[in-house]
Amino acid sequence: MKVVLAAACFVLVFLNAPPRARSPAAAVTNGGERPTHKHMLFVFGDEFADAGNLASEASLGGLSKSWRYPFGESDAAHGRKPTGRFSDGLVQSDYMAKIMGKRESPPAYNGDGWEGDTVDPSGMNFAVCGAGVLQAPNAASVGRAPTLRAQVRQLRDLVRDGVLQDKDFEESVALVAFSGNDYAQVDVDGFEELIPRVVDELESVVSQLQDMGVTKVVVSTLPPFGCSPWLARDSNYTSCLDASNDGPAKHNAALRDRLDGDDDVMVLDVYTVMMDMVAPPAEGSELSARFKERLQPCCESYDEDGAYCGDPDGRYWLCDRPEDYFYWDFVNPTQAGWRAVMQMLQGPVMAFLGISQLNHF
Repeated sequence: MKVVLAAACFVLVFLNAPPRARSPAAAVTNGGERPTHKHMLFVFGDEFADAGNLASEASLGGLSKSWRYPFGESDAAHGRKPTGRFSDGLVQSDYMAKIMGKRESPPAYNGDGWEGDTVDPSGMNFAVCGAGVLQAPNAASVGRAPTLRAQVRQLRDLVRDGVLQDKDFEESVALVAFSGNDYAQVDVDGFEELIPRVVDELESVVSQLQDMGVTKVVVSTLPPFGCSPWLARDSNYTSCLDASNDGPAKHNAALRDRLDGDDDVMVLDVYTVMMDMVAPPAEGSELSARFKERLQPCCESYDEDGAYCGDPDGRYWLCDRPEDYFYWDFVNPTQAGWRAVMQMLQGPVMAFLGISQLNHF
């Protein structure tokens, strides 16, 4: 049986966009205030964690949708304007930063306002929509989105150039968060064959980060693909496609087998929490009960011929209350969705990092 598994920057249509080019400007310092906790955060991954690294050029059309309305409409901290995040507001990297006592994700590596000669005290975000741990099976679809290893190389280059010092890695944290682009458009057999390669690379890159001096590494599990609106659509958003959750579950089990023995590495169980969030009302947690729509996206394109959330031709439907929806588009959670997920994981993350008595979200 073949089960096509969707992931990504709106599946495969949006994976050819380059990262943003850096623009000369004054270094961003989050208002000049040092974060309330000493951990510096380095973020790697794809659209689940991207805070503005994907290109925003108008010529890219739908490839730069995260820089256009209605993206960012719930993000009061940024004037309810798009910031390159793939949501109506904040994403996983922002809430990870909040757990650590910061206001939001560290600045984007390719974002406006960074000249490359200093690093914000909060850290740096290297995640880019469409990226994979590896160069994904369909390399043409991934285009120029840097792999996980390439993102880590960007961090290493900052060390080589003297922008980062050894002291910057003291009690530092790395977040590795991927939605599963490596597995996009593969069948069940292809998924299982790919798992060892992806997990091998994750383990290797974690070791690289530790060798560079990163103190703690948090690696997210894959989400439940079968519960994404892209696959739940066939049931009119009434149920998950359970067969498409088998692959992510096997990946996550293999990931734990590799990484659970290291006291300085945490496997962040995004899969289980997301399954809870989309469970039927009688089965989910108190946090999941806040979502009236668990599988239907808030921003839904109704023309499958190249339409997308934010399409300038208006070929999409937008809900009135994103906070009632767990999913923003066909793959990515809303700001409220990410907030709930990371609230569920906040306790374990704080225990892992040794953080306590901070004001969080």
